[in-house]
Amino acid sequence: MTKKVMIFILTALIAAACLVLPKLLAEKIQKRTRFLMDTYVTVQAPGGPELLKLIDAALDRMEEVDKKFSVLDPDSILYKFNNYGTPVTDPEIIKIMQRGIHVSEISEGKFDITVFPLLKLWGFYDTKHVPTKEQIKETLKVVGYKYLVIKNGKMTKLKKGVGVDIGGIAKCYCIEECANVLKKEGVKSFLIDAGGDIYAVGKLNGRPWKIGVRDPRSTGVVASVEATDMVVYSSGDYERYFIQDGVRYHHLMDPFTGYPSRGVIGTTIFCMDPVLADGLSSTVFLLGKDRGLALAKKLGYFEAVVITEDRKIYYSEGLGSSIKRMKVTALPKQ
Repeated sequence: MTKKVMIFILTALIAAACLVLPKLLAEKIQKRTRFLMDTYVTVQAPGGPELLKLIDAALDRMEEVDKKFSVLDPDSILYKFNNYGTPVTDPEIIKIMQRGIHVSEISEGKFDITVFPLLKLWGFYDTKHVPTKEQIKETLKVVGYKYLVIKNGKMTKLKKGVGVDIGGIAKCYCIEECANVLKKEGVKSFLIDAGGDIYAVGKLNGRPWKIGVRDPRSTGVVASVEATDMVVYSSGDYERYFIQDGVRYHHLMDPFTGYPSRGVIGTTIFCMDPVLADGLSSTVFLLGKDRGLALAKKLGYFEAVVITEDRKIYYSEGLGSSIKRMKVTALPKQ
């Protein structure tokens, strides 16, 4: 064998090793999936099988919080508050309610955690249907976050019939609690996917997690992002809806009109803080394109993608520049 042939073979072996070695060194993904919060929740993390026990514990914590926040379970705190006016004193629920009121204030009332009577009227807890104008007008009399009073660790209401649904604010809290279990155990890289709402922590084999932004009218994506230590949360008229006489009616209610909000079909929020992402996504949807993107610019701690009814895509000024390690790589033609 000549020296040139030996050098060629050695070079080929080194090149092959460079291709194979990273795959061998890449950590295996440990994954668990559970049905929670009316969707499938998947938690995954790179590492050994010992992670599965920690992931199970994290999902247990999420399940615990989810049950506490139920408005349909007759034994739950919020069910008793909504139906019997029983004051709420549970510190964890008070914490979530304060967060919801904060988002209501910054949205100028467009996001409102007291839309429970409206959602109930429209049948989003049982049989969906379009109510009459008179029914909507009457129900709006008990919708308004200012009818809630939180004082000395207790929440009460100023009007009989007022009810809360914290589904639009509590999901990210459940995700955050799930993440906290993993962080306390020293897990530095993981991804929580709750029905397409993502919390990406750390990196996957040295690179940011890759996440797709959903197209509200198909199973595809309109953009891809690279995310590290970030919540990617979406709201849309495709989540909970029904179609009657050719019209789509969804659960994101305008608390001023009593009807589903119009103009936007999907929003996605990018936020470093999981505490507010849930409510902010709904807020941008309800405010509409111009006011929603203006709010992102004003507050400065989140970015947004907005998809309008004519299927045009808009995004806030800071997207791709002010948030590090994230890049929108593809958008469909408008």
